[in-house]
Amino acid sequence: MKGCALFQFIYPGNIRILPGEAFFDFQGDRFCISVSPHLNAVNTLSVNDKIVRVPAENSKGFKYAFDAPRYAADNQICNYVENQDGFLDVSLMMDTDGKGHTQLSNSSTVTHVRIALESNQLCYETELKAIGALNHFIRVYRYATLDTSIKETAYMTGFKPFIYAGFKPYTEQHLEKITDQRIHELFNDWVADATRFSSMQPRNLSDAEFGNINRNEVTGHVAYYLNSGDFPSWRITLIRAYEMANEQENYSAAVLESFIALEVALFDMLNLLRTHGRQIKKYKKIFDVIEKALPELFGDEVSELVVKLNQFRTVRNNIVHNGYVPTEEECSLCLSVADEAFKFIDTKI
Repeated sequence: MKGCALFQFIYPGNIRILPGEAFFDFQGDRFCISVSPHLNAVNTLSVNDKIVRVPAENSKGFKYAFDAPRYAADNQICNYVENQDGFLDVSLMMDTDGKGHTQLSNSSTVTHVRIALESNQLCYETELKAIGALNHFIRVYRYATLDTSIKETAYMTGFKPFIYAGFKPYTEQHLEKITDQRIHELFNDWVADATRFSSMQPRNLSDAEFGNINRNEVTGHVAYYLNSGDFPSWRITLIRAYEMANEQENYSAAVLESFIALEVALFDMLNLLRTHGRQIKKYKKIFDVIEKALPELFGDEVSELVVKLNQFRTVRNNIVHNGYVPTEEECSLCLSVADEAFKFIDTKI
């Protein structure tokens, strides 16, 4: 039955607007958003421990104690797994009362943002709509305030939002009212349901899940780059583009970001070669740099690269002029061309 789904986001950041509520339309749905005053919160690291069985006076009963010596006030059990050996593997949150115990916490600021929308049920698809509405609100907020410390959820690092969720079905009386009115009534009456609690924190991947990464090989590469002089800015830009593609699935932005960096690198290369005495005509368009400057300077050495760069440029132009959204495969090909071109430029300067 149709009802009202509400999601309360505990956002780790100080959203600097007055508390209140507002309705807005986004991608075909009607949303109600409420922003509360910011709160101080505690970010607490957890430590692993084990609960073990110890002798008890009552032979029919059981008694447990922490494997490592701890005071009861020093921790809280926040997660446990019962093993076949009878032990309980637990995660413990260290004490944060500031009374001299071991502390692994730091203070931060959070803002509670509630978003409601109509739905037939509380499901993952509905949650994605609410997250999309939250990100839309954040984009508008960033533009209005220039507060770039507040980021869309896909761009956040470190702590990410926690989500409470709830759902209330409409009665016949609710259905007789207009959309905004019935959402608003249930919106104000909603109470957080702790049974529906989740986090947007990504799971840590094992080496195999990451792509069978070879730590020995990676360590050698890191050591080489650290000791080989300057670390060119294109490498930083290229990784940011990969991040846009792989984590945010924003293939258009990834292509544009990498192409802009490539344009700058090509023009910089020509300017540097001029300072070394090379007679090179000045070009205003990247098309001329690819089609004329590179072949004149390097001949057949760049014939294949020129073809790839033109394919890259075609995708970029299609995005800019026609609003085209590239596929994941097209984006991956563009990034590989950028990487190849950057490495070629490095050999010439």
